[in-house]
Parts: sequence; C-alpha cells; structure tokens
Amino acid sequence: MNTISAIILAAGLSIRMGAPKQLLKWRNKTLIRIVTENVLGSIIDEALVVTGYREKEVTAALKGLPVRIIYNPCYEQGQGASLASGVQAIEKSASDFMVFMSDQPLITPHLINMIIGEFKKRRCLALRPTYNGQPGHPVVFNHSLIAALKLLKGDAGARQVLKKLGNQVHYLPVQDEAVIFDIDTPEEFENLS
Repeated sequence: MNTISAIILAAGLSIRMGAPKQLLKWRNKTLIRIVTENVLGSIIDEALVVTGYREKEVTAALKGLPVRIIYNPCYEQGQGASLASGVQAIEKSASDFMVFMSDQPLITPHLINMIIGEFKKRRCLALRPTYNGQPGHPVVFNHSLIAALKLLKGDAGARQVLKKLGNQVHYLPVQDEAVIFDIDTPEEFENLS
C-alpha cells in the first residue's frame, strides 16, 4: 500500500525566540495546532508529532486531533535527534514520509498535496520545494531513507542526508513563500499577518 506519513517537529527549545514557538498563539490557536490541522487536511495518511520541550503543553494543544505523539527525551540535542525519533516511529507500511516544522503555519493542505503529487510523479529519493531558488519545507522522503535518518544526531536535521544524495534529491520551484517562511524571532512572529 502506498501510504505517506508526516513527521511534525515540535520538540525544540526556541532559543532565539525566547519562548517555545510551537506554543505561540496566532489567530487564537497555537502554531503547532495550526500546522497539524493543515497536515491533517491534506492527503497525508498518518501524522506524528515529535515533542520534547514543554511536552505536556504541546500535547494539550493537540487535544482531539488524530495524531500520534512521540516524545524525544534527547530534544536538547537538536533537530536531528527529534527527526530520528520521528522516523523510528513511522508505520512500517509507509512508502514515503514528509517532514514539517512547527513554525511554518502558512503551509496549506493544497500546497502539501501539490508537493506530494509531484513527488509521486518523479523517481527521486527526496523532493524539496524552493521559493526564488531558496530551499524550504516540507521535504518528502522515500521510505528507503529511514535507515540514514534514524542515525541523525545534533542540530543538523536532514541537511547532511540530502547533501549526500546529490542529484537524487529533486527541487520543486513553487510560487508560495510559505515554504521558506518560518518564525525564529519575535520580529518574525510580529510580521505574521
């Protein structure tokens, strides 16, 4: 069966923000809830949320949503450790998986579906959207990359794996700045309109 999983990374300390980004409220909802609802509104088959810092509050923010919560006890090590935790928990039947950041609330179900559709047309190991030449998220990965991503540590995330894949990673230019817009500082959060 051709199923696709989503891993939503929501474990970080948000040091530059000074507060956990995943719990910031925008339009009366936390960012993690907005991102998760957008993922659930797409053709994704299963959604996993990796928590760590302020785990109880993040879990509470997702109350009532059909997601699996994965707690990463090593969240302080960075994004790589959280992604490794998420990858290990993916359903065995998943043929592909997509990685989302909890600070990108503008990525719509339509955009997610378009990226998945394009990935299914191409024979590549990973597909990454770009905006004006700048690589963004969410990235779709073939199931065969689980072994490599399970080994991630530290804060590098999947960048090192993507680099090693070379031309097996395809890039998809999109007209939506949402793929590169994230929230790292209070100023960026203020600019979210």
